[in-house]
Amino acid sequence: MANKKATRYEEFEAELLKKPGIRKEYEALQPKYDMIRSLIERRNQLRISQKQLAEIVGTKQPAISRLEKGDYNTTLSTLFKVADALDLDISLRARTKTEQTCG
Repeated sequence: MANKKATRYEEFEAELLKKPGIRKEYEALQPKYDMIRSLIERRNQLRISQKQLAEIVGTKQPAISRLEKGDYNTTLSTLFKVADALDLDISLRARTKTEQTCG
């Protein structure tokens, strides 16, 4: 049954992404959600809870939850603290929009 639901969602998503405006917004959000996915995967690999991560970072569990849900825009400082606590390296690079679409 889960496969049917997944298939329906994938079909729905594919239809939505045919619309240029929606595709543009989706692509603009992709780097943010890729980063969030990396943080969650690493936290799970380390088998630590949001609460434990929050204690390491010096914040509260709801802040980690909001970060992982993408509910608010965190500061770069907080993002680097979370990455450091997860033993991750984050590198940011400014590039032109044409560079982004070309590679």
